[in-house]
Amino acid sequence: MDRPQETKMNLNCPICGGQLKNDKIRENIWVDGKLLVIDNLPSKVCMRCDESIVDYKTMKKIEQIIEKFKHKEIEGIKFTAYEVDSGAVALA
Repeated sequence: MDRPQETKMNLNCPICGGQLKNDKIRENIWVDGKLLVIDNLPSKVCMRCDESIVDYKTMKKIEQIIEKFKHKEIEGIKFTAYEVDSGAVALA
C-alpha cells in the first residue's frame, strides 16, 4: 500500500539560510474577531532571523484547534498543543 511521503524539513532556514533548531513556540491566531493562543507547538526556529516553521502534522493540529474553536467545541482562548488530542481543555 502506497502512502504519501511527508517532505523532510531542511536543516537551514528558507528565509535567510540560518541554522534551524528544535523549539516550542506560541501561535497567536485571530479567529472571528477573537484571539486564540496555542502554546508549546513543536517547530523549527531559525537561530538567525527567528522564523518558525512547523511540520505538516503540527499544521494539521493547529487547523483542528481552530475548527473546534470556531464551532465552540472548545472554550477559552489559550491551549497547549497536546490538549487538542485529549479534549482541548482551556487554560485561561
